[in-house]
This record gives sequence, structure tokens and C-alpha cells, in this order.
Amino acid sequence: MTTTTSAALRRFVGVAVDPQTYRNVTYLLLTFPLGVLYFTVLWGGGVAGVALLPLFLLGVPMLVGVLAVASQLANLETRLARGLLDSDVVYVGPDPSEDSLVEYAKAVTTDIRSYSALGYLLSKFVIGTAAFAALTTAAVLSVTLTLAPVLYDVPRLDYNFGVVTVDSFPAALGLSGVGVLVAVLSLHACNFAARALEEYTKLMVGSEPAE
Repeated sequence: MTTTTSAALRRFVGVAVDPQTYRNVTYLLLTFPLGVLYFTVLWGGGVAGVALLPLFLLGVPMLVGVLAVASQLANLETRLARGLLDSDVVYVGPDPSEDSLVEYAKAVTTDIRSYSALGYLLSKFVIGTAAFAALTTAAVLSVTLTLAPVLYDVPRLDYNFGVVTVDSFPAALGLSGVGVLVAVLSLHACNFAARALEEYTKLMVGSEPAE
């Protein structure tokens, strides 16, 4: 029983020294700037393409270009997942180096994976925004609680948490312990979120390599 408890405790605390944890955190942090980039490029390009549809020679090539860019960015996303999450996900879409321009355009517009990639990449804006907000909140809360013994008696600083005012060292020390617990739980949550995103990536853009 003691051995089992010790092993469980080591697994629980060990997340803080596991290099994979911080690769997962890095992956989650990257979802925000990349999500903004994807949304700006793909949504902006799509809106412009639709607006220019009356000018067939401008609107249609622009929309095809959006799908082509989405396909290449999906490949980038799977490479990022393989590098940071140690995932086996791959994206196999039309290859511009193997076809003529017309053939590639036809392949991109008729391949369902191009549209799946487009939806996936646009969704990363929402996912990235949520991940950034959650990570920022967890980091600020963890640091603020953990540093309670240092901050609680700083002059002109009211160290309050809701209706609780921290005005003694034992209380500050207790909050510091809570902060460490919150930090460890947050790292576990990051690992779970990273794995969930890996599965989402596989679902949306994962494909079997061509034989």
C-alpha cells in the first residue's frame, strides 16, 4: 500500500520535472499566435475571394489559393505535433511538386482533406485563444499563491483572496502550498489538453501515408 502510494505521488509530482510536460506547454502556447495567423490569412483570403467571385479570374484563383495554403499549413501542424508531442500524425495532401498547376488546383479543390484542413486551422483561433487565457490564468494564480510568504507583508500591498486577508506568515505559507498544488495540477491539465489536441489533429487532418 505504501509502495503504491509513493509511486502515485511520484507520478503526480514528477510532471513538474518531465521534459515532455514543457514541450506540451510550448505546443499549447503556440496555438494562440498560430491560430491568429491562420485566421488572418485563411479567413481574410476566403472573404476576399468570395468578394471577388464576380471577377471570376480573380476570385476563383484566390479561393483555390486559400485551400492550397490550408493544405500546406495542415502539413506544418502535423509536423509540429510530431516534434513537440511525439505524435505519429501525418497529413498527406496534394503535392504541388508532383503535378502541373492546373492538376494541383484540381486536386486541392476536389480533395475533402483540403476542406477539413481549412476547418481545422480556423478552429485553432478559438482553441488558441482559450488555451492562452487558461495558461495565463493558471500561471498568474500559481505564482501569486506560491509567492505569498514573500508578498503578504509588502508595504501598501493588500494581499487578499476573496474575503480572506493574508496577514500572517503561517497563512501565507499555507497559501504557498496551495500555489504549488495548483501549479502541479495545471501541468497535468496541460498534458491532458495537449493529448486531446493531438487526437483532434488526428481526427481532422490525420491520414495514412501513401504506399
